[in-house]
Amino acid sequence: MCASEAAPPPALPGPLSCVLEISGRDASGNLVVQTVGYALDRPGLVLAPLSIAAPGVARWQRLTAAPDPLGPGPATGAAQPSASSGGVDVTEILLEDPGRDLILLRAPGMGACEAGVTAAAPTGGADEALIGIRNRDGYRGRVYRAVLDRTIRVRGGPDVLRVRIPDGGGAGSGFLLDSRRRLVGSILPPPPGADRLLACAVPIDRDAIDAAAARPGRPLRDVASAPRPPEPSARTPAAILAQALLLTRDDQGDRALALLDEAVGLAGESDVLLMERGAWRYRIGRTEAAILDFARAAALNPRLLPAYLNLGVALGTTGRYPEAADALKRALSIDPYNAPAHYQLALALAAAKHRDQARGECERLRLLDASLASDLGALLQF
Repeated sequence: MCASEAAPPPALPGPLSCVLEISGRDASGNLVVQTVGYALDRPGLVLAPLSIAAPGVARWQRLTAAPDPLGPGPATGAAQPSASSGGVDVTEILLEDPGRDLILLRAPGMGACEAGVTAAAPTGGADEALIGIRNRDGYRGRVYRAVLDRTIRVRGGPDVLRVRIPDGGGAGSGFLLDSRRRLVGSILPPPPGADRLLACAVPIDRDAIDAAAARPGRPLRDVASAPRPPEPSARTPAAILAQALLLTRDDQGDRALALLDEAVGLAGESDVLLMERGAWRYRIGRTEAAILDFARAAALNPRLLPAYLNLGVALGTTGRYPEAADALKRALSIDPYNAPAHYQLALALAAAKHRDQARGECERLRLLDASLASDLGALLQF
């Protein structure tokens, strides 16, 4: 029998007609700001990352939006602008949204993008194929493949979309598109030392954009002549959680926990934040504190299977085997077919000297996952 060939990786997305380059120049014509932009599906509306555009406000006197040099840009009412011609002038700042790291600009003469903006985050679940757009990173392309890792619901704020980046190039500020090339999210700037295989985004708030576009903004000349504002601050629960999710090394545990503590302080306890904090505490050896987080998450959401599963594992680590078994039985009451819960329950029962019950769990596991059951049998010498 011939070995099956691995499927080739999907090709990188081609040029995207909505992608722009936003450039700011000082009174002498020197380039002082350059960042990625995105043309919306209404003429003259452009998005850019606030974290890149805002710090240069006190220095630039002219801000322009031009098609991305890597591909065709959106059509304009008159002639198609080019990067070499200087693009279309931005005349107003309509919205600054630090929580999403977005700035909405008006650039009369810039055409509409056909792709549009979705009203919600991706709904295809984990492993949904997405497209990322980032500020250039050396030799790496601006457009890259991304895969939805998970969507995290955050109380009192937008969802957090964590995506995997197969090329490992990381993602600074930018945008996230779905497979139909519609804008779905704003990629938040990563913290120092962030995992370059991951990025976090939050969904675009279309209602806020429409409301801002319907009213006059701040004229660019007034913004450019004003004193430099402080750096944008995005101390929202979603933005803080996003930073914590991008810290994955063991030596970053204290930083991640400090961020999660801050998010809990702002948003209050939620099962999501408690699970993330408990996982970090368990990982770096603060097991008793992790047990408190997992138990509290289970109390807040009694149908949250991972809370009971993690609680059972953490209790077992401390030698509290009967309590561990109770937690794992609660997990199986939610999902009787969860193989990891059967595996962990068998370990807890065997450690509590209930080998017959542990053997029964091993047999039940064999019906669900023969390979995992074989490993368990070898470990427990059944």
